[in-house]
Amino acid sequence: MEWTSLVATALGAVIGVGSTLTTDRVRWRRDTSARDRETLRTVSAQFLEALTEARDAISDASRSGHLPVDERARLARAGILDHGVHAKQYRLELLVTPEVARLAGEAAYELLLYRDAVAAGHTRDDPECAQVRRAFREARQKLMAALRAALARG
Repeated sequence: MEWTSLVATALGAVIGVGSTLTTDRVRWRRDTSARDRETLRTVSAQFLEALTEARDAISDASRSGHLPVDERARLARAGILDHGVHAKQYRLELLVTPEVARLAGEAAYELLLYRDAVAAGHTRDDPECAQVRRAFREARQKLMAALRAALARG
């Protein structure tokens, strides 16, 4: 047997195995990236949903001027806890860049300031309440833009 045919066969086998391994690696990387992006999308949506539901609960408390201040404060505080804002924030922070994590923290902080304004007795129409509500909305919009960019980069 000639050595050239043996070398050609071995070289063909190496190229075939290498090509298969490269293809599998590319497919694995693509699948992993798609899974990571889907996880980020899900966790982001859960955090934004928690922020929105907590904001709605706080807003409802701020509209309840007929209730005593301590009852409105209890309702506002419950909004954060009932919707798991902090737990969902921490979960999101594990998946995102430090910049996006900072924006998530800012949005949660602004929501807490809104809650504190309502807990202090301010109603929806008070300037203090409107100011913190607007600051929360702006922080949430910045977070949403950063999350969209992160999902687009994927």
